Amino acid sequence: MNKKLVGVIAMLIAAVGLAIAVIFMKLIPMHTHLLPQHVAIWRFTIAAPVLWLILLFRKKPAGNTLKRPWWFLVLGVVYAASNFSAVFAVQRLPSSIYVIIFFIYPSLVILYSLLRGSAVPRLVWLGLPLSMVGMLLASIDFSSAFVVDPLGVLITVVNACSVATYMILSEKVFTNVDDKLAGTAVVFTGAMLSGCILIPVLGISAPTTPQGWMLLGSLSIFGTLIPILALNYGLSLLTAARGAIIIAGQPVVNILLGMLVFKEKLTFQQWIGGGLVILAVILLNRSPDRVSIKGAARGGKYPAREEKSLLEAGSPKESMGCTGKHL
Repeated sequence: MNKKLVGVIAMLIAAVGLAIAVIFMKLIPMHTHLLPQHVAIWRFTIAAPVLWLILLFRKKPAGNTLKRPWWFLVLGVVYAASNFSAVFAVQRLPSSIYVIIFFIYPSLVILYSLLRGSAVPRLVWLGLPLSMVGMLLASIDFSSAFVVDPLGVLITVVNACSVATYMILSEKVFTNVDDKLAGTAVVFTGAMLSGCILIPVLGISAPTTPQGWMLLGSLSIFGTLIPILALNYGLSLLTAARGAIIIAGQPVVNILLGMLVFKEKLTFQQWIGGGLVILAVILLNRSPDRVSIKGAARGGKYPAREEKSLLEAGSPKESMGCTGKHL
């Protein structure tokens, strides 16, 4: 299977898993006495040891990843910043406003790629505004009034910047790493240690029922370990810009899961908004990359454009030909 297609599948798994994490972050406080910030601490405190146990019982050695762990630990700290800023942001803002502000992060990743002269989809000028309009329609009820907390907005911007930073760094750190499982384990360790350092400030409590532990374990496995591992793997095969575009479809998954789990009813406006987001993601992933002269010059070449979309890159003809590597 073509590597770019594998990367797309990995990013789709990440988007679904992170949407599942949002559902669990709502369910756990409802069914336990845990505060959201305590759930955020337990999330990686469970996921990190589980991943280290998997590494312990497999036969493949970890290679050089564990000998140079610093960048992976930094990634863990960055993700922890995203994790906790999200918890504090949703306590201050309506979820609809939070979603709209938070999902500026794909635009931040693409803006960074443009400034760096990296490859971005040629139709980004159309796809990004289309996705933002779709998220606006899917998330906001224009018939109701709401109050915006400036501090909540600031925390959400920090949340978005943290995720954008993680995606950019993950692409760079994981691209040349063969053992992405070991690298992700170190990332989780960094996130876990960050949470533990905050315990004197935030406090900590534990579930008192088997159901509570089961919910926490499900969040740690299905909403943390699997999606973040898939995210790191997918970003190493794609560019951060491509990965951010696919993840931009996560709000639609959140809305559909909310409908299934919490019996939320979708309005016609939300269906239209979700459809626009999906259309934007498909449009951008079918769009071939455009590489600036600046980005091409860094590689010692001067092509005006890279004319392959992800779907074209996954064709048998492309698999037999050149590798189609991004500059």
